[in-house]
Amino acid sequence: MPKCNRWENLYRLALEQGNEVKALEFREKLVECIVYSLWNLVREKELTEAESLFRYGMEVAKKYNIPELEFHLGLIQDEINRIREVYRRIGRGEKV
Repeated sequence: MPKCNRWENLYRLALEQGNEVKALEFREKLVECIVYSLWNLVREKELTEAESLFRYGMEVAKKYNIPELEFHLGLIQDEINRIREVYRRIGRGEKV
Protein backbone atom coordinates (compact mmCIF):
# COMPACT_ATOMS: atom_id res chain seq x y z
CA MET A 1 0.00 0.00 0.00
CA PRO A 2 2.79 2.52 0.67
CA LYS A 3 3.70 2.54 -3.02
CA CYS A 4 0.08 3.39 -3.86
CA ASN A 5 0.17 6.30 -1.42
CA ARG A 6 2.87 7.80 -3.61
CA TRP A 7 0.49 7.94 -6.58
CA GLU A 8 -2.30 9.35 -4.42
CA ASN A 9 -0.01 12.15 -3.20
CA LEU A 10 1.10 12.98 -6.74
CA TYR A 11 -2.53 12.92 -7.94
CA ARG A 12 -3.66 15.23 -5.14
CA LEU A 13 -0.78 17.63 -5.80
CA ALA A 14 -1.55 17.76 -9.54
CA LEU A 15 -5.19 18.49 -8.74
CA GLU A 16 -4.21 21.28 -6.37
CA GLN A 17 -1.96 22.80 -9.02
CA GLY A 18 -4.67 22.55 -11.66
CA ASN A 19 -2.52 20.35 -13.88
CA GLU A 20 -5.24 18.20 -15.47
CA VAL A 21 -2.88 16.26 -17.72
CA LYS A 22 -0.65 15.13 -14.84
CA ALA A 23 -3.68 14.56 -12.61
CA LEU A 24 -5.12 12.13 -15.17
CA GLU A 25 -1.77 10.36 -15.52
CA PHE A 26 -1.36 9.98 -11.75
CA ARG A 27 -4.99 8.93 -11.32
CA GLU A 28 -4.45 6.10 -13.81
CA LYS A 29 -1.27 5.04 -11.99
CA LEU A 30 -3.11 5.14 -8.65
CA VAL A 31 -5.92 2.94 -9.95
CA GLU A 32 -3.45 0.51 -11.54
CA CYS A 33 -1.40 0.29 -8.36
CA ILE A 34 -4.39 -0.53 -6.18
CA VAL A 35 -6.04 -2.94 -8.61
CA TYR A 36 -2.90 -4.87 -9.61
CA SER A 37 -1.67 -5.04 -6.01
CA LEU A 38 -5.03 -6.38 -4.89
CA TRP A 39 -5.22 -9.01 -7.62
CA ASN A 40 -1.73 -10.18 -6.66
CA LEU A 41 -2.75 -10.53 -3.03
CA VAL A 42 -5.92 -12.39 -3.97
CA ARG A 43 -3.99 -14.70 -6.30
CA GLU A 44 -1.65 -15.53 -3.41
CA LYS A 45 -4.68 -16.01 -1.12
CA GLU A 46 -3.44 -13.27 1.21
CA LEU A 47 -7.04 -12.27 1.94
CA THR A 48 -6.50 -10.48 5.23
CA GLU A 49 -3.90 -8.18 3.68
CA ALA A 50 -6.11 -7.78 0.61
CA GLU A 51 -9.00 -6.58 2.78
CA SER A 52 -6.84 -3.79 4.17
CA LEU A 53 -5.83 -2.61 0.70
CA PHE A 54 -9.43 -3.01 -0.44
CA ARG A 55 -10.62 -0.62 2.27
CA TYR A 56 -7.94 1.88 1.26
CA GLY A 57 -9.02 1.55 -2.37
CA MET A 58 -12.65 2.22 -1.48
CA GLU A 59 -11.64 5.31 0.50
CA VAL A 60 -9.67 6.59 -2.49
CA ALA A 61 -12.49 5.80 -4.92
CA LYS A 62 -15.01 7.72 -2.82
CA LYS A 63 -12.67 10.57 -1.90
CA TYR A 64 -11.73 11.34 -5.51
CA ASN A 65 -14.90 10.04 -7.19
CA ILE A 66 -13.19 7.34 -9.28
CA PRO A 67 -15.96 5.04 -10.53
CA GLU A 68 -13.62 2.77 -12.50
CA LEU A 69 -11.75 1.98 -9.29
CA GLU A 70 -15.03 1.15 -7.55
CA PHE A 71 -15.93 -1.14 -10.46
CA HIS A 72 -12.66 -3.08 -10.24
CA LEU A 73 -12.92 -3.25 -6.46
CA GLY A 74 -16.36 -4.81 -6.84
CA LEU A 75 -14.90 -7.54 -9.05
CA ILE A 76 -12.12 -8.16 -6.58
CA GLN A 77 -14.56 -8.32 -3.66
CA ASP A 78 -16.58 -10.93 -5.54
CA GLU A 79 -13.45 -13.04 -5.97
CA ILE A 80 -12.50 -12.66 -2.30
CA ASN A 81 -16.00 -13.77 -1.30
CA ARG A 82 -15.81 -16.73 -3.70
CA ILE A 83 -12.48 -17.86 -2.27
CA ARG A 84 -13.71 -17.54 1.30
CA GLU A 85 -16.81 -19.57 0.46
CA VAL A 86 -14.68 -22.33 -1.06
CA TYR A 87 -12.45 -22.33 2.01
CA ARG A 88 -15.49 -22.47 4.26
CA ARG A 89 -16.90 -25.44 2.34
CA ILE A 90 -13.72 -27.47 2.51
CA GLY A 91 -12.94 -26.43 6.06
CA ARG A 92 -9.57 -25.00 5.13
CA GLY A 93 -8.09 -21.96 6.80
CA GLU A 94 -6.70 -19.10 4.79
CA LYS A 95 -3.37 -17.35 4.95
CA VAL A 96 -3.32 -14.39 7.29
